[in-house]
Amino acid sequence: MRFITLYSLIITLLTFSFTSCSKTPNELRIAEKIIEDHPDSALHILQQLHPEKYTTYANRALYGLLLFKSMDASGLQMQPISLLNFSIDYYTRRDDKIRLGSCYLYKGRTYLYKNKFELATSEYLKALDNLNIETDYNTLGEVYSDMGKIYSAQQQHKEAREKYLLASKYFEKVQNKNAVCCSMLDIGVTYRCAKEFKSALKCYHNVIQQTADSLLLGGAYQEIGNVYLISDLPDSAIHYLRISLQYPAKRTGYAARYFLLADAYANKNRNDSAELYVKKSLKYPADFFTRRGCYLILVNTTYLKGDIKLMGKYMSNYQQYTDSIRILESQTKATVIEDLHANSIETTGARQSLAITILLLVVVALLGGAISYFFYKRNKIKKQELDGYKTELNKKQVFVSQSISKKIEDSKAIQAVTRKHALPNDRIKLDKEVYNNSLHINNWDVFTCEMNHAFNGIIDKLQANYPALSRKEISWCCLQLLNISSADRILILETTTEGLYKMKQRVAQKLNLKSAKELDAFLNESVSNHI
Repeated sequence: MRFITLYSLIITLLTFSFTSCSKTPNELRIAEKIIEDHPDSALHILQQLHPEKYTTYANRALYGLLLFKSMDASGLQMQPISLLNFSIDYYTRRDDKIRLGSCYLYKGRTYLYKNKFELATSEYLKALDNLNIETDYNTLGEVYSDMGKIYSAQQQHKEAREKYLLASKYFEKVQNKNAVCCSMLDIGVTYRCAKEFKSALKCYHNVIQQTADSLLLGGAYQEIGNVYLISDLPDSAIHYLRISLQYPAKRTGYAARYFLLADAYANKNRNDSAELYVKKSLKYPADFFTRRGCYLILVNTTYLKGDIKLMGKYMSNYQQYTDSIRILESQTKATVIEDLHANSIETTGARQSLAITILLLVVVALLGGAISYFFYKRNKIKKQELDGYKTELNKKQVFVSQSISKKIEDSKAIQAVTRKHALPNDRIKLDKEVYNNSLHINNWDVFTCEMNHAFNGIIDKLQANYPALSRKEISWCCLQLLNISSADRILILETTTEGLYKMKQRVAQKLNLKSAKELDAFLNESVSNHI
């Protein structure tokens, strides 16, 4: 009896000891406790800490998740992504589906805020894979709400409304009234975009009646003003838009309100007021659509003033944002990505079922053969559907890539006469100008956008998976995919024949390839990988 008592005491002490060792540090527990109601305070605590100080993977993973959550709630850019990737890796291994789902939510938002809808959708679908069997209804609501924003941005308003309704259902389960009203506001936007103005106004007035939240009230009055503006009732639009300016706004809210107010005054031919509010709008962060609308108003007002030089400047800005919107609109629709994801899951499930069927063949040969044939046919159909989607995406990619090559050839053709009579040094400058105009090789952000669009996010993939690659080495990979000649690569990358050869060897080494001969196959496979 005494032995049993002593044994129990030892077990209890050991259990307490291990619990203490894995205990979450005090500062992390405080940040996690206050993050919902006081995200700014939580962020302040976390920014004073360093993840390297935590010896356990669990604490480092929690730090990354809390940091991204607090930065998002505070309206700040979420970075670095490596912290969140560490958290995702840890929670995947621990099979902590709730926290893993939250990590995918915030990773999706990092792409959403950068207008990378394809990558964002992929992360949100991973979040749903983990959360749909859990009871974290608030996070589920946020995921569906974000997916609704992507559908809405891609002009798929009916599908967006379905996502917002799902979000509202989950927010109601946790009695998150402000989030429910936010979903109602988003649903109203889908009706407004579909020109169902009565339904839209009903949603907005319901929000005003059901909440005292100043951010939501400002958004509701802004949307009411927008409806009246589209309905060609500028006086009513101005009335509600002025009311909306009395309320705070997050992210691009102020820019949108001032732009809509400027548009309303432009409709009344009060161009001075329109120009005044446009310039106020340009002081705030805004999306591409708002910026384009602002510069269109400025083009019109400066034209009426006869200031052709200034009008040309505004026209250039207007065209720049039009090109940016065209790139956004060329992204793969979220519905296609969601279908691909669903088909992939179904195919995996079918393969597991087929494996079970093969085992059953040992016991019931005839029955097992029949079931096996059934699943074989089903998998074949699913694979054909999946291959069809992939073929469609590849055709789009080839088209964009060919367009870039044609742009290069057209630029060379335009310079052909000048180049023929130019000195050697001038010819080099002309060649550089061709590639700068065609590929924006000297502007990393624009070059990244062009190459990601042409080759299925190739730069983002290389930077995420192979951080040791330099920008010049990543540029070499893109030029290889474009089939740019070695002579032109030497010019573009400002190197020599020997330097170009060594760069190729370094790239292969950093990509963990056995030899440089495998580079083409590796790059083509990276481009083909759509999810």
